[in-house]
Amino acid sequence: MWSRSLRNKKKEEGFTGAQQVYDCALDLLSYRDYSHKDMVERLQRKGATKSQALEAVAKLEDYGLLNEERYAQRVYEAWLAKRYYGRQHLQLELTKRGIRPDVAAEIMERFTPDIEEQQAENAAQLFVQRNQRKLTAETDNKKIYAAAGRFMAARGFSSRYVHIILGKLHFSDNI
Repeated sequence: MWSRSLRNKKKEEGFTGAQQVYDCALDLLSYRDYSHKDMVERLQRKGATKSQALEAVAKLEDYGLLNEERYAQRVYEAWLAKRYYGRQHLQLELTKRGIRPDVAAEIMERFTPDIEEQQAENAAQLFVQRNQRKLTAETDNKKIYAAAGRFMAARGFSSRYVHIILGKLHFSDNI
């Protein structure tokens, strides 16, 4: 493994050959997976030209070391483990990670309404848990309902899942 000073020197000088770019890409993959787009951008930040980066990424894909579908699946599994987020948040996460739209659409098909309903239930329990003191105190119900709606929307749930959290809030007056 290179020493830190050598890595910084390579970044400043740029790469002299395609093999160095490929070696750098292998080094990056030893830490975590990347999407095609992220790997190209990362190699360019390290000092590779666009053509060198594309060549290295193509070679990695040929050998099966860089696999967008596998990366998307890992992102999805890690995202599911968070347990409190909805469909819109997943779509944003996949886009942010640079996953191709066709692969992202395939992952989105796996996120069924049943899974989203369970995620909404988890988020509702989290909201109730975090706001237990406010819920037991005599507060304005409209404010609690609004806070619950914002909580769910911020986690990527559509309005149809807000009723799950409102069902958890047991208030006597109707809004």
